[in-house]
Amino acid sequence: MKQIIGRNLKDFRELAGFSQEDFAEKIGLSRATLSAIENGHSSIDSAMLVVAARLLGRQVSEFFEETPEKLKLLYRAATDVSAPPEVRSRFERFCKAYRELEEIVGVADNLLPPPEYSFSPDVQSKPLQFAAQVAASERDRLGLGRLDPIENLFQLMDEKGLRVFRVDLDNLDVYGLSAFSRRYGACILLNSSNTLERQIFSLAHEYAHPLMHRAFYKSPEPMSTLEGDHELELMADTFAANFLVPETGLREAFQRDVGDKLLALEDIIFLKHYFRVSAEVMIRRLRELDLISKLEADSLQQELDRRREPNKEIAPLSDDLIKEWQQTSRFEHLAKKAALTEAVSLGKLAQLLGISVVEAKKKTQAWRREMALA
Repeated sequence: MKQIIGRNLKDFRELAGFSQEDFAEKIGLSRATLSAIENGHSSIDSAMLVVAARLLGRQVSEFFEETPEKLKLLYRAATDVSAPPEVRSRFERFCKAYRELEEIVGVADNLLPPPEYSFSPDVQSKPLQFAAQVAASERDRLGLGRLDPIENLFQLMDEKGLRVFRVDLDNLDVYGLSAFSRRYGACILLNSSNTLERQIFSLAHEYAHPLMHRAFYKSPEPMSTLEGDHELELMADTFAANFLVPETGLREAFQRDVGDKLLALEDIIFLKHYFRVSAEVMIRRLRELDLISKLEADSLQQELDRRREPNKEIAPLSDDLIKEWQQTSRFEHLAKKAALTEAVSLGKLAQLLGISVVEAKKKTQAWRREMALA
């Protein structure tokens, strides 16, 4: 048991991004003592374990699990920052709860994981071109074609087996996290504090990682924050831009609805709503395809910066996209079915949803009323 607790303590500490020295100081131990505990040579008393669990955002019971599967995470951020340990732990619990609900309801393994387009620098010498090709292949595989915009990316990813989790983070520089394992599949956390346009792009960006960089999740490091200019990040950005705004579709829309006259900000707003992306992404794609000059792109970006408020999107998309997705959320459906068929207790439901028993009871009562009305 000492070895199990020690191993889990070490894994959870590393996943939370704490060095051994920093964590030892936070819980009031010497580094040597913590090392002995993590190596299974010494025991940790129950009071200290409670403190460690609180710092790591864990439940005490998790330290006693004999063979927990670790989720490897990738982080998307504007700067060298990452989500707090409790958020990362909450995300991991969501991934595991999703899988457990699938097993309870009896639909485990009914969804295939997304395919793998392994990127190898030794084989593919042009990573950004490779990412654009993967985006086109995925649009074809998903039946999206090369012309039409994606109506609701949240619903699409949900239907295709991606486990999407939104949480409100104070730090707007944290865009999203992705996780992947054989057991839990591909999971994505989005920062709901960001604009809807930013969340859509981050969802497509994070989707790119398990498609192209799955080998990264098998690395010995359980967690990593990627800087914005990291090759993996640039590839994911290129995938997202091409996946959301396909070249053929943009050229057709541009010719049909904009024409050869001087491009105005109104055109950018029209196109961003059509493809459901931010104005910045729209300007970027127009420039990448040489539909506008660098001078025009710079001028439009300057006008955009002048007109909008900080951390706001000009002419924002409607949050109806989120509401539509939530109405048909697969995770919500699995939880509802497990509760209404009494396949789980209120306590278990609360644990799976990460809420209190009182909240779980209210939610179950609301579901029963909804079914009665139906």
